[in-house]
Amino acid sequence: MNESNYKLNVKKVVIFKHGVSYFILQGKKKGSGTFELEFKIDEMNDVLKSLFVLDTSEKGYISSISYDAALDTAQLLKSIMLDIPDRDSLSSLITQIKGAKVNLTIGTDIENISGKIMGLEFIEKMKEETKIHEKLLVLLKEDGGIVKISFSEISSLDILNEDLKKDLKFFLDIIIAGKKKDSKKVIINSESGGDDQVERDIFVSYIRESPIWKTSYRLLMSKEQEEAQRCLLSGWCMIENTTNQDWDKIELSMVAGMPVSFVYDFYRPIFITRPKIKPPKVLSAKPTEIEEGLATESYKKYAESKPMGAPSAPPGGSAPQKMRESMRVRGGLEKALSMTADMDDATLKEKLSTSTQTKTKDLGELFEYNISNPVSIKRKHSALVPILTEEIDAKKILLYNMNELEKHPNACLEIKNSTALTLERGPATIIYDNNLAGEAMIPFMNKGDKRILNYAVEQAVLIHHEQKSESRDVHRIGFSGAYCYEYYNTIKTTKYKIKNKAESNKILYLDHPKTSGYKIIEKPKEPEETPNYWRFTLTLNPKDAVEFNIKEETENYTTYYIWNWNKEDILQKVSFYIRKKFIDTELEAKLKKIAELIEKLNKLNASKSKLEEERNEMNTEQQRLRENIKVLGNTSQEASLREKYVKKLTQQENRFEEIKSKIEEYDQEIQKLNTRIEEKINAL
Repeated sequence: MNESNYKLNVKKVVIFKHGVSYFILQGKKKGSGTFELEFKIDEMNDVLKSLFVLDTSEKGYISSISYDAALDTAQLLKSIMLDIPDRDSLSSLITQIKGAKVNLTIGTDIENISGKIMGLEFIEKMKEETKIHEKLLVLLKEDGGIVKISFSEISSLDILNEDLKKDLKFFLDIIIAGKKKDSKKVIINSESGGDDQVERDIFVSYIRESPIWKTSYRLLMSKEQEEAQRCLLSGWCMIENTTNQDWDKIELSMVAGMPVSFVYDFYRPIFITRPKIKPPKVLSAKPTEIEEGLATESYKKYAESKPMGAPSAPPGGSAPQKMRESMRVRGGLEKALSMTADMDDATLKEKLSTSTQTKTKDLGELFEYNISNPVSIKRKHSALVPILTEEIDAKKILLYNMNELEKHPNACLEIKNSTALTLERGPATIIYDNNLAGEAMIPFMNKGDKRILNYAVEQAVLIHHEQKSESRDVHRIGFSGAYCYEYYNTIKTTKYKIKNKAESNKILYLDHPKTSGYKIIEKPKEPEETPNYWRFTLTLNPKDAVEFNIKEETENYTTYYIWNWNKEDILQKVSFYIRKKFIDTELEAKLKKIAELIEKLNKLNASKSKLEEERNEMNTEQQRLRENIKVLGNTSQEASLREKYVKKLTQQENRFEEIKSKIEEYDQEIQKLNTRIEEKINAL
């Protein structure tokens, strides 16, 4: 059996959108042996946590799976006593295995000598007037004799100690593996189970980190298709083979969705710090209290009872695969694809159907694209794989949004996913009448979804917009607590002036922004509603100019605090409200009563303020009089003046008492009035 039959070849790859891929490999083998896989260090965590190996034969089985440890070369070599340098390797090895039993083959006569290595000796001798150094191996033979053998006479050396042999092989394996610092091997050991003549199938599966798959599209439309509102959708998927194996005619699937995935440190050894317990210095026996045993026969284990007649779990199985619909290719398609100009519609349909064969599978939260044709990608290479070629519903339109472009609309394609596939997000190249029209982004689209793709700016259509707002008169009022609200409408008018300079009809979608609180009261036609816009559909005639007006309305209000009004303000408002019929006679009477009470309150506050002002002036004058009294002497004239000042102070003290009493009286009346007014206001 040749060597290729003992390799594990990639059979299937499932690429996910969240950064991992699922691999299935297959190999054939007779007898016992091993399979080797090679991964990067960073891939080992995913591989080890997901690795699954199966021998499908009757007697064969997988005995073990081994892999390179997550240690560097120096750490791995600490476990053995050998250290062989790059130069004088044999001499260095012999000095390190002193005492080991070996078997030597000497010269061409194939003489065998067995014994234990004692060491090396170096001698100098002359050969044709040239001094040379000769290396001798000193050996203790099995009969007890010691012999010196020149290195040049030794044709082979066999180490008879199995442990040393293993150490030497381990040393060399580690050294060669260390040359690939970022590479680790996984070795699968399989056993035949005694039947070495049966060829067995070995299957291996695992996940590993990989680039996500990406989609791109081509939308091709001819003039005939434009009239029929159809276009050809061609979808391609970019796949990257970053592994060290060629993918030769494999099954390829791409899965859309976001399953849970994470990196778990499964590969590198984790050491736990354990507590260190010292042995006791004194060990002595002491009496202990023995616990009473439980009578286990008096207890029974708790178990969840299974209801009678409960149905068993259904066997696992995948959802049925759904073949996509056959493509519908209309007349004029060959004009959209210049390279197919010599094909008739039937030939083109057959060609496209055979080159793009994709099966789909709905996996609940996920969606899978299965490429029906085998796929081949060399290692470290990428490829574009066709996943879709179908005709879909498509309509050329213009879309204007004042927040996007001020003067021109976007040229767009309104497409409907009428295929049997879910379309992943990806860039699209728009080809119209065999020319590049622009590029767009196709969002994620379920079957039956509609989307608008903008791919260019239509400069042949010019749009100018202007807005103005005006406030209308008060149309109603309301009271809440001590506040009066006067409501009025604000009218916003938006005028769009649209000029089509092209020589063909244009369908224009005009997206008018929604404004919070506003409603449309005048519009030329009914719009379609989107989350943030009102979308109007207009047909523009060639070389024509139109004006499109939209009028919107919202209600605003002005707030007044009733306590800030005086009687005149209230009566003036009441007169206006009665004239506009905003209030009835009952409310009019209540407001007029409040006006009278507020007027009385204002008069009391004015009287109180006047008394407080008088008191403040008297305080100032009393301070001046007392200062004057302090500086007066004992003359008769000064005594007369002092008497005058004292008399005036006495009069002012009496007035102070009168003012104090009056202010207290006013405060009581003001408090009562405030309570009455508040009750009247709350009753509005």
